[in-house]
Amino acid sequence: MVWDATCMDTFAPSYSTIAAHQVGAVAQQAEDRKMQKYKHLDSCYFFTPVAIETSGVFGPKTTEFLKELGLRLRQVSGDPLHTLLRDSQLPSNVAMQLLCWEQLRWTVKSLAVKGEVFTALVHMEGLVSGERQLVESLNLYINQERKKLDELDRFVDSVKNSLEKSGDNPSQYLHHPVNVFQLLNRYYNGWMKLGDIVYKDNAKDLMANLSLQQYQFPSPEDYKGATVAIRRLQETYNLTTASIARGQVGTNGLNLTSRDCYLIGREAYLEEHWDHTRQWMLEALSQFNEEMDQGQLDVNLVYDHLAFAEYKLSNVKKAIYYTKMLLQNDPAFPRARTNLDYFTHILENEPEKYDMPQSNVTKRSQDPEHERYEQLCRQADPTPKGMHQKLICYYDDRSRNPRLILSPVKVEVLHVDPDLFMIRDLLTEGEMNRLKELASPKLARATARNAATGQFEPVEYRISKSGWLGPSDDPLGYITHIDQHIEDVTGLEMDTAEQLQVVNYGIGGHYEPHYDFARKGEDAFSSLGAGNRIATLLIYMSDVELGGATVFPLIGARVAPSKGDAAYWLNLKRSGEGDLRTRHAACPVLVGSKWVCNKWIHERGQEFRLPCGLSSDE
Repeated sequence: MVWDATCMDTFAPSYSTIAAHQVGAVAQQAEDRKMQKYKHLDSCYFFTPVAIETSGVFGPKTTEFLKELGLRLRQVSGDPLHTLLRDSQLPSNVAMQLLCWEQLRWTVKSLAVKGEVFTALVHMEGLVSGERQLVESLNLYINQERKKLDELDRFVDSVKNSLEKSGDNPSQYLHHPVNVFQLLNRYYNGWMKLGDIVYKDNAKDLMANLSLQQYQFPSPEDYKGATVAIRRLQETYNLTTASIARGQVGTNGLNLTSRDCYLIGREAYLEEHWDHTRQWMLEALSQFNEEMDQGQLDVNLVYDHLAFAEYKLSNVKKAIYYTKMLLQNDPAFPRARTNLDYFTHILENEPEKYDMPQSNVTKRSQDPEHERYEQLCRQADPTPKGMHQKLICYYDDRSRNPRLILSPVKVEVLHVDPDLFMIRDLLTEGEMNRLKELASPKLARATARNAATGQFEPVEYRISKSGWLGPSDDPLGYITHIDQHIEDVTGLEMDTAEQLQVVNYGIGGHYEPHYDFARKGEDAFSSLGAGNRIATLLIYMSDVELGGATVFPLIGARVAPSKGDAAYWLNLKRSGEGDLRTRHAACPVLVGSKWVCNKWIHERGQEFRLPCGLSSDE
């Protein structure tokens, strides 16, 4: 199939009128003879049944076929829709219009959810396969253009050769009939057809592929989120720009180019993070001096940003130095001469203000809790004296629970008062894979509860995607089995618990210190009608190479992700009051992909399973 049309051409002049009638007419005429013919198309995601049924575009038989096909195609697959249709026997006009309809559907979806790629690694995996396809298209385009240029080179060489032989006496040259034939042949089959070669459009396939994949391209918010994540990792884990830029963090890291470093510094500059601007611009300079190909970056832009960052950090001597370096490279650079005069003036008139030593200008968080949080993310505290003998491991069959007698719970005590447990091997590999499979289509930007309104909304201090799963979402019964297992392990009622929340973290994904329960004066999940969150079960569904720990700043506890295991703690005291010591956070994921599953258990139904205390201090 040759992709020789665009969606704009297909749908012009109206998406909702002419296009629908055109697609409907073509599909309706062909549906009877194609129903069985296209049953083999089962290698890629297609329309959802709801989208097909409500579109009003296809005839009744085609609609039923596509609904059935869509159900079969919503399996794990890396094949894009255009590959499926290219390999099928659909007529090109029908296939192109199906592609356009799908692209329009995804475009509408992407307009509703912007900046969502960077918040979950699972949704970035498609970008890798998509880029692989784009590279193939680009290579094809480059090869076709090279063939075109080679053809033009050969023609030029033949003309030059003939002109050299003609010398200064063209009359004598034309006495020979072969020379005359060659001259006429070059004009008739060469110069007259040169336009066909020059104007040959080899970019159609490439542009069609780009158009088809644009719906999944990262947005400006994704790009900004990625640069912010780099800075967050740098601060949290005390990483140098050189270690990040030179692939020295974890495994499989690629080196950043000087231009990459400049762009990260440029984003920091736009957000007025002057210390990060300086660090990344200096790294850009270092990389630039080592690179063989220095055409990727205008080094004068680096000097310009460095000078301004140093000025904002009150290090004007450095600002003057970099501005002079800039003028040395380009005396006509805009602003440089004016900036140099200004920097010199303020240094002479206010030296005590603008001559600060470099070691005193780095800005760090002044929030003690945040500093404590970052400290625990980097390294666990030593176990307090006298605590070792309390940190034990044991098997528990929960008072001879029939389902646990032959397979008791493996419990490890991580902290005492408040009690923090790690339940080992809570879920099997198959159960975790099933949860990921069910949750992946549901993943959306994770939210946090607004203490004032009680509503859940996206926030910058929580970067991840989550999806909710209940028993009705799984006809195979995995979720029902998992809920029953959690009830057996915790001894608490699940009927009033929230659904399983599956979470995948993106680049630098984190969740800053927070409570799981509602504090006094906050809405205690009244919409659920089940009281406050009495307990949290946090199941780790992946190992994480670096970072991603769960930390409790107030008690100094740190839990590293361990696949299949679950951290468990009570959020409320026996009096029903919230235990403020359970304030916790998810550290940024440095290297790896972090999957977790939360189960929040509420007060209602626990009256006899976890009786209240008689004192407010309990």
